[in-house]
Amino acid sequence: MATLASAREKYARKTGTVGVSNYNAAKPRMTSNYASGCARFFGRPIRGEVVSSYQSGIDNAQYRGGDPDKWERNLIAKMCG
Repeated sequence: MATLASAREKYARKTGTVGVSNYNAAKPRMTSNYASGCARFFGRPIRGEVVSSYQSGIDNAQYRGGDPDKWERNLIAKMCG
C-alpha cells in the first residue's frame, strides 16, 4: 500500500535527476513542436524571428526540479481541505 511518504519520495525522484535528463532530452523537439503548433493554430507559418526568440529561450532555460515539501503541502490542502 502506498503512503504519503512513498508518494513524496517518488515525486522527488521523478522531478530530480530524472526530470533534468528528460527535460534536456526534449529541448531539441521543443522549438519544432512550437513552430508547427503555431502554424496549425494560425493556418500559416510564424515569422522566423519568433521561432528564433523561442529557441533562444529554450537554449537558456534550465530545469528546476520539484519541491517535495511544497508538493506535499499542496496535496494535503487540496485533498483534505
